[in-house]
Amino acid sequence: MENNHHSETQTLVTVDVIVPVFNERPEAIEATLDACLAQKYPVSRIFIVDDGSAVPAVIPPRIETTGKVSLTRLPQNVRNAAARNAGIAQSSATLLACVNCEVLPAPDWLETCARYLSGRSDVGVCFTKTVPDKPDSLLSRWRMRFQETKFGPETGSAHFAPGHAVVFRREAVERVGRYNNRLGNVSEDSDICERIRAAGLDTHFLADSYCISIQHNTVTEFAKKELSRNDWDSPKDYSLSRLFLDRSRWMLIRMGRNLVKGRLLFLPVDAAVWFTALKIAVSKTLAFRNAPGARPLDTSRPSD
Repeated sequence: MENNHHSETQTLVTVDVIVPVFNERPEAIEATLDACLAQKYPVSRIFIVDDGSAVPAVIPPRIETTGKVSLTRLPQNVRNAAARNAGIAQSSATLLACVNCEVLPAPDWLETCARYLSGRSDVGVCFTKTVPDKPDSLLSRWRMRFQETKFGPETGSAHFAPGHAVVFRREAVERVGRYNNRLGNVSEDSDICERIRAAGLDTHFLADSYCISIQHNTVTEFAKKELSRNDWDSPKDYSLSRLFLDRSRWMLIRMGRNLVKGRLLFLPVDAAVWFTALKIAVSKTLAFRNAPGARPLDTSRPSD
């Protein structure tokens, strides 16, 4: 019995984990690393990519002693797609697990995904559901609305894998040239899955495991993430008026969906996140204009 188990572990394919971080809470980084290292399926390496954080990320000493975690610091913020690619470039593993900070995979998550891919040569990408750590909170329910597409109770084909925690065949990622750096934080997940499908490999949702999201549930945090998804960090990116139109459009779309679905309690949260995002943007714009040597703003989106 013991020999059979030893033989099985010798045939396991290698899996590396890529964790991009940007201005994350140290305790969230530590919790994510702990969850990845606690996987039943052995992790080969974990590559943290610090995407130009204002305060550089660090590896807790007790985790550093495992010898499995390395940290790369990028000189400036290049956003999710390019940060993940920077981690992928360092890996030589057969499977690549991209896990966001503040996401805690269940202990059997990697085993579930790796075994599934090993038995399905037609699948290049797989993922599981993500559940909030406080499922009864209104803000948690609002935050998790990205899962409203309802993947269902059964394993099967899905349009794309939300990027919170996803496992790729390296072959699939390399076949399509990795993530599209130009997309930043917007649609980079659906884009790579669509290109992988066009290259002949499917994306599947797995119902047998899960991940837990420990993201802070505050309107201010939601607003900051909305700005990040809009690729807006300061007026150097593009004008406040353009941002206002874009965020207002999305707020109306979101409120319309919530009205149709009867989620009336979500409407005040929609409005509060919209207002807070614009409040942050106005404050940053005023600070930028009052800074010494400030130049006229470019009103167009960056070409990259």
